[in-house]
Amino acid sequence: MFDFFSQLRLKRQGFSSGKKRRKPRDSGLTRYLREGPTLCVAVLAALSAVVAFLAIYASHPLAIFAGRPVTTSLVALTLTALLAIGLRIQMPEVLRRNSRVTLLAVALLGQLLLMQFSGYLADTFAPESRFHFLVAPYAFAPMLVGLLQGRRLASLAALFAAFYGSLLIDGRQAFSFLLFSLTAGLVAAYLTHRIRRRGKLMSAGVYIGFTVVAVGFILGFIQWPPLIAVLPEAGAPQPWDVMGRQALAAIIVPTLTAILVGGLLPVVEASFRITTDISWIELADLNHPLLKRMTIEAPGTYHHSLVVANLAEAAAEAIGANATQCRVCAYFHDIGKLNKPEYFIENIGDGENPHDDLTPTMSALIVIAHVKDGVDLALKHNLNREIISVIREHHGTSLVQYFYNRALKKKDEFEALVREGQERPEDAPEVDREGFRYPGPPPQTRESAIISLADAVESASRCLQKPTPQKIEQLIDEIVRGRLREGQLDDAPLTLRDLAAIKASFYATLRSMMHNRISYPRVEGGIESRPASEEAAPREKERVSGTKSQPIKSAPAVQPNSPGDRKPAGAA
Repeated sequence: MFDFFSQLRLKRQGFSSGKKRRKPRDSGLTRYLREGPTLCVAVLAALSAVVAFLAIYASHPLAIFAGRPVTTSLVALTLTALLAIGLRIQMPEVLRRNSRVTLLAVALLGQLLLMQFSGYLADTFAPESRFHFLVAPYAFAPMLVGLLQGRRLASLAALFAAFYGSLLIDGRQAFSFLLFSLTAGLVAAYLTHRIRRRGKLMSAGVYIGFTVVAVGFILGFIQWPPLIAVLPEAGAPQPWDVMGRQALAAIIVPTLTAILVGGLLPVVEASFRITTDISWIELADLNHPLLKRMTIEAPGTYHHSLVVANLAEAAAEAIGANATQCRVCAYFHDIGKLNKPEYFIENIGDGENPHDDLTPTMSALIVIAHVKDGVDLALKHNLNREIISVIREHHGTSLVQYFYNRALKKKDEFEALVREGQERPEDAPEVDREGFRYPGPPPQTRESAIISLADAVESASRCLQKPTPQKIEQLIDEIVRGRLREGQLDDAPLTLRDLAAIKASFYATLRSMMHNRISYPRVEGGIESRPASEEAAPREKERVSGTKSQPIKSAPAVQPNSPGDRKPAGAA
C-alpha cells in the first residue's frame, strides 16, 4: 500500500514511469501451503478418513471387515501410513510438495468413487452376467498420476488403489479383485509414461481393456463356450452373446476412463500447477505471440534460442531428463531481450554498438535486466512456472565478465591519469564485483541446468575461428568446468556421469552444426569457372617462377563475434 503511494508521488515528480515490473508471488504463507509438513499430514489423514467412511457405510454387505468399524478405520489408517512410508523411501520429493500428495489422494478417492458407481450400474442392469469386476475403472488413478507425475508414483497409486478397493467389495472375491486391479493398474502406469499425444490415451485405454479381458478369461469371469467341454470345472456354459458383451464392456470402460482422464487433464494441470508432456508439445508452437515478436524485433535472439533448444533437447535425451520441456523453455529463456533488443550483440549485426556510448556499469545493468524483463513478460502472458524458473535461472549468479573487465580497464586508465596529475583521486570510479552479477538463483533442476549450459556453449561457439573438433571439445569442457568452479551447478541434481553425457551431446550437436562444406564451382555468364582453390594454384606458381602475375587478393574475413570485438560477453 505504502509502495503504491510512494511510486505515485515519484510519478508526479517525473522520477517514475508509473509502471511496475511483475514478480512471482512467493510469500511465507504460500511456501507453507506448498511445502509445510502439517498440511501433508492433514491430507493423508483426510484420505484415511474418507476411505474408512466408504468402507464402513458404502461397502458390500459381505466386505472383509463388514460390521467392524473400528477395525476398518485402523486398517485404512495402516494402509495410509504404509503409503506415506513408501513415498518417504522411494519418492521423498513427493512428500515435500503438498500439491503432489493432494493429487495422489484425489486420484485414489476418485477411483474408489468411480468403482462404486460402476458396481452399482453393473448390479442394477446386469446382476446375473458377472459384469461387476469387468467394468470397474482400474486405470483411473494410475493413468492420471502417471501422466502428471511419472511411472513410479503411478505404480504406487495402482498398488494402493487395489488395497483400498479390496475393503469395499465382497470379501469372498477380494483376491480376484486384487488381480484385476493390480494387473490393469500396472499396465496403465506402463502405457501412460510420457505420452505426447492425446490420441495415445485412447490406445492405452484399449490395451488396458484387453488386459482386463485376459484376466477375466483366466479367472473365469468371462467364459469361452468351446472350453466348457474341455474344462468341466469352468462352470455352466454361457451363450456367445453374453461373452461378447462382457468382453466389449471390459474394453469400453478403460477407453472411456482414458477419455475422462484426457478431459480432466487441463483442469488438474491448472489446479496443481503441473505441466504434462502433452501440454509441453502444445507450448512448443512457434506461433506464440512472444516468439512471433522475437522473429521481427530480435531475429538474432530468436535464432540463438532455436539453437539452444536443439542443444538442450539432445542433452536432455542423453541423461533421461524431460527433453520436450527443455526445448520449450529454451524457446522462451531470452524473451526479456525484447524490451531492448538493440543492446544485445546477436541483434546488432554490422550496425553501431550502443554500448560504446555507455559506461560499463550501465551496460551491465541493461544486460542483467533482461532476466527480470523476461519474468515480467512471462507473467504477463501466463507462461507456466517451469518456464519462469528457467528464465530466472539460466544465467544463475554468474558474472557479466565482459563489462566487468571493461570497468576494471577503465579504472586502471583513470588511476594512470591520477598518477600523472590529470585527475583527482576522489573521482576514481568504484568497481563493485557484485554489481556485475545476475540476480539468480542458480539452476535448481536438471532441465534448467542443461539450458544454462547450452546457452553458454552456443554463445561461446560463435566466437570460434575455424572451429575444429578439438576446439569445440575444449570450449565445452572449459565452460562446464567454469560453471562447476563458480558453484552454478551446486543446486542442480546432476551427477558427474550426467555432465559427461551432456558434454558429449553438446559436442556431437555442435559438430553437426559447424560442419565444413566443399567449394562448389562458380558459374559466370553460363561458363563454369574453377573453384578459388584451383585458380589460386597456377597463379602461385607464376609468382614463384618470377612472372609479373600477382596472386589473387581475397577480402579479409569478417569475424563479428571474435574475441576483442565489441561483443558484450554477458549479452548472449
